[in-house]
Amino acid sequence: MVEFALVAALGISLAHWTWVALTPRAIAASARAGQLEAQRAAPMPKRNLFGVAQDGKMVPVADASRTSGIRLLGILSRGVEAGGRAIFTLETGKAKTVESGSQVVPGLILKEVHADYVLVARNGSIERMKLDRPGAKRN
Repeated sequence: MVEFALVAALGISLAHWTWVALTPRAIAASARAGQLEAQRAAPMPKRNLFGVAQDGKMVPVADASRTSGIRLLGILSRGVEAGGRAIFTLETGKAKTVESGSQVVPGLILKEVHADYVLVARNGSIERMKLDRPGAKRN
């Protein structure tokens, strides 16, 4: 009778440890999954053929590179649209580093810094200045 109890206990023990060893592990949801759900639940911005509309109205952007004596030489971007700095060559030939939101020269304010261009405000209109790259083909 004792032998039968020991054999039964051994069988139950082997069954238990086999079950533990062969059961697939549960994978915990990562913190990123919660962020993805939040992004899916957020309302999508209105889009049009040429990008994202801001508050339902598009602001015309002129090219300031050809009309101004000021050239964009370099960009120091932090990866966010509103942040960063830009290096300009003024009409006098001096270089000037300007932070986003600051004045380049009187009447010209640096609005946004992007990867290869900046947006500046001149007399209430938004203008785009492309990065002046030596040796690049100009149109």
